[in-house]
Amino acid sequence: MRISELESKLRKHAQITKSVMQAPFDLNEEIKNMEVHTMRKPKITMKRTLAIAAVLALCIITVTMTPLANSIRGFFSDIVRFDGAITGTKYENATNEIIVNAMELTTDNGNDIIPLELAFEKPNEAPFAYIQEIAVSDYMLLDETTGEILKLECYPEYSGKGTINDGKAVVNLSIDDAKLKSGEEYTIVIEKMYGLSKADAPLHITGRWACKFVK
Repeated sequence: MRISELESKLRKHAQITKSVMQAPFDLNEEIKNMEVHTMRKPKITMKRTLAIAAVLALCIITVTMTPLANSIRGFFSDIVRFDGAITGTKYENATNEIIVNAMELTTDNGNDIIPLELAFEKPNEAPFAYIQEIAVSDYMLLDETTGEILKLECYPEYSGKGTINDGKAVVNLSIDDAKLKSGEEYTIVIEKMYGLSKADAPLHITGRWACKFVK
């Protein structure tokens, strides 16, 4: 390298160093600016993070809630006596697997009868494929106007039952003692049924079904 070129570079370096050293510099102002910048950045990041999380959560709930509700299935469990002995089997949480509709009220020898049409969602799957009759045992009648319980039934010997054909059955319940009024709307709420077959003990089927009807 020539001496003239080296001298030129040294002069430029000296000028840059001098200009930097002579530039005004306020240490307190620089610290303040750094603090403001540091405090603002996490707030913006946090707001964006929360907003993104909220949107994602809403999307997940919207997409999954309906399939989840429709996918809830029943399950088998043992009926255990107070001393620990197993006395039978029950099929719990069958609400989504049996469709119950209240049909038009009828009378039999002056007694009010409410026919219930029961339809199995999957009649060829357990346990419904292995029962011949179904009985409605635990239920209550509600007055839609007052909310009063007009009838509470929980005795199997008084339950109505129907024969299953093609995955459906009609069960007639005698409700004459509820003293229903003509033209009024009522609700029947069912919480237990029995699946009956000749070879096996009654299968307890639990769930919650509600149907409205008019006297």
